Amino acid sequence: MPEQAADIDAIRELRALLQEGEEEALRIFLRLIRPEDIADWLDHLSQEERQRLLAALDHDAAGTVLDDTTPSIRAELVEEMEPERLARIAETMPLDEAADLIGELEDEEGEAVLQHIGDEDGEVLRDLLEYDEDTAGGIMNPEVVALPADATVDDAIRVLRTSDENTVTAAVYVVDPDNRLQGIVRLRRLVTAPPDARLGQIMTTDVIAVPVESDQEDVADVVEKYDFLAVPVIDSEGRLLGAVTVDDIIDVIEEEATEDIYKMAGSSAEEEESESLLHIARYRLPWLLICLGGTQLSTSVMGFYSGRVPMYEQVSIFTPAIMAMGGNTSLQSSTTTVRQLALDNLPRKHYLVHVLREIGVALIMGVVCGIVEAGIAYLFHGNPIIGAAVGIAMALGMSAASLLGAAMPIALTLLGIDPAVASGPLVSTINDSLGLAIYFTTATVIMLHFA
Repeated sequence: MPEQAADIDAIRELRALLQEGEEEALRIFLRLIRPEDIADWLDHLSQEERQRLLAALDHDAAGTVLDDTTPSIRAELVEEMEPERLARIAETMPLDEAADLIGELEDEEGEAVLQHIGDEDGEVLRDLLEYDEDTAGGIMNPEVVALPADATVDDAIRVLRTSDENTVTAAVYVVDPDNRLQGIVRLRRLVTAPPDARLGQIMTTDVIAVPVESDQEDVADVVEKYDFLAVPVIDSEGRLLGAVTVDDIIDVIEEEATEDIYKMAGSSAEEEESESLLHIARYRLPWLLICLGGTQLSTSVMGFYSGRVPMYEQVSIFTPAIMAMGGNTSLQSSTTTVRQLALDNLPRKHYLVHVLREIGVALIMGVVCGIVEAGIAYLFHGNPIIGAAVGIAMALGMSAASLLGAAMPIALTLLGIDPAVASGPLVSTINDSLGLAIYFTTATVIMLHFA
């Protein structure tokens, strides 16, 4: 709470300086604030105030602000910026972050920025922009410390001392004359070794590296599994290209989690970058149209059974409860399954066991809920047959919903589709129609034979 109160006071002071037009006072004030905090404050400012604030920052602070703010605000700020100014900002950033920033521009705009960047860095940035943004190459930092095996510990420490702050210094990578990765010397080993020791004598040759085309999620799994601060990236010939650091992995985890949440909601993470109502509607509308088609299917199911189920009016009263309980059960099963698949905690050989387990749990819950609902149905109508039909249908419907919720993510995974889709409108749409069919079929069978 004290930090929040301090932020509110600082934002008020910042807005006052912006409104008064005191540019020099604004610059002094901003130099006293961490750029990461400034990035958080941009949400509280108008578009014009954001532009003026960014103009008052030096290149280094502006780079940190642009890297830490939201995609939509970053796009808005960059859109109004001159290519030369953006180039100067990009030069202060780690090359991987600079590539991400330039990669968000249109091709012509990005090239205009690159023309204002030095030849060496410009060439590296062009190479980075060739990689898919969701791969190891797209998130790696090419600035690493790479030395030959005959270099000494003293040589390595000297290079580390003269490296700029954007260089990956979690380890020293040992390479051959063709830049092929031979080994790795971590900092702890480096500082405890004799100064005249050769890197080839103290390096670890059992190196875990990731191919440049690896998906960023696979890279994150490697870093998490082995508790790395950085993991080297190599090409198909084993040549060292760069390294992915743990701060990049944190960004990947946040990005992938956000993407999955949007998919579960039947939308896209890209809408976060757009302020256009039409664009946002375009991302959400396809799934809603699928849901609309699903509701028509559910309506057709109810229409089909309306003339076939004895005492249809009394039975249909309970359809909302049947659909809701089935939907909730399916959501629980699909969420659990998607989570385990995302964490690689569910190997293929356990797929069937997992599905059967979810069905068993749902059956227990369905029996309990079915008994409760049967009692409610009996109280409503005083007819035990209706109560039995509702109770049995609920138990069966919840079990079927659990089967759908657990099996759908697994099926999508086997087809190479993100299983997060299975937690959204797709399962809900199928589940409603399935639950109604089970309910009315069960009610028809029980009433025809026992009523």
